[in-house]
Formats: sequence, structure tokens, C-alpha cells
Amino acid sequence: MSKFATGVALAVFMVCGCQSISTPEAAPLLASGIVETNDDNEVLQQEVIIHASTSDVWDAFTTSEGYTAWASPFAHIEFGVEGFIESSYELEGGLGRDGNVRLRILAYIPRRLLVLKTEKAPAGFGSEDTWERLVSVFEFLPTNDDRTRLIVSGIGYGDDQESEQLKAFFVQGNAWSLKALNDRFENGPTDWPAVFEARSKQ
Repeated sequence: MSKFATGVALAVFMVCGCQSISTPEAAPLLASGIVETNDDNEVLQQEVIIHASTSDVWDAFTTSEGYTAWASPFAHIEFGVEGFIESSYELEGGLGRDGNVRLRILAYIPRRLLVLKTEKAPAGFGSEDTWERLVSVFEFLPTNDDRTRLIVSGIGYGDDQESEQLKAFFVQGNAWSLKALNDRFENGPTDWPAVFEARSKQ
């Protein structure tokens, strides 16, 4: 099993990416790359079309039931400013365990914008100094055909070695997570016991 930072990453959404058990085909991203800024930080930005309404995609990020349908077997969400998303890739996960990922909710606009910051990541996955400056921003944009254009921006990367390693990791990890999210709506919720059973046979 590889390492997250969930979702979150995104602070990174990338939780799901970090906790992935394999490297399946990535989501068909509309765009993926670095956005230059006027300061010393960089923004890793990726976007994709999700085959679901903005309300449904929003619920997939902001409710425990919605989150466990695609991102991780366990999730506890207390939604609101200064609320949190805590998740685990353990099949029988629980709140407060050492290996959990905890994301702090910094701000939101319902069904439009969600800003997260990683508060706790698995041991060995990045330093606290790096997580302290990283923020993840999710934009939920409706399309004309009732789908959702989801833009994920990881803000605060520097030019240090750890930032470079995390950027490279999340380019793939976020794509994995976005595919898992889209698959949830096209194929139904993730069957986590089946996922773990398949993994045990690899």
C-alpha cells in the first residue's frame, strides 16, 4: 500500500492518492500542471469532468457517507469552518487512530468552493513544515449537461526537494483520486471488502 495526505490532499486531496492500493488507469484530466505565481510558491492544478451534478459531487466530499463511497473505507466528517475530515484506509478504521489522515476545513461556499489544509498525515509522509504551508482548493463548477467540472489546486509548493517530490506524487495521486470519484458515480459506491479481498490475492 502506498502512502496520502486525504483526500486531500489535498493539505491535499490526495488522501485517496496516498492511500491507494494500486495504480489504476488515471482519470481523463482536462488539464494538469503547474501554475506560476508572483511569489516563491507554485500551484499544482488539475481539473476533470465528473459525471454527476455539483450537489452530488459536493456531498461526496462533505458527508461521511458520501466520502466512504469512493475515497476511503472509514471517514468521519464534522462539516463547517474549522471542522474536519478524518479518514483511514483501514477496513475497520476508527476516529483518532495513528495512521489516520485529518484535513482541516478552512473555508467553503456550498456546492462551489472547499478549502482544506492537512492537519495530520501518516508518519513519514512529508514534514510538518511542508504541510503547514500547503492548502488545497476545490472548485465545483456545473456544466450545461448537469455534470461537474472539478478543479483541484494545491497551493504553497516551494522549490525545495520535498515540494518537488510531493508535486510529482500528487500529479499521479490526484488523478487516481479523481478517477475513483468519477467511477463512484458511473459504477456505484466502492465495495471496500471486495477491494481488500482482491488486494490480499495479489
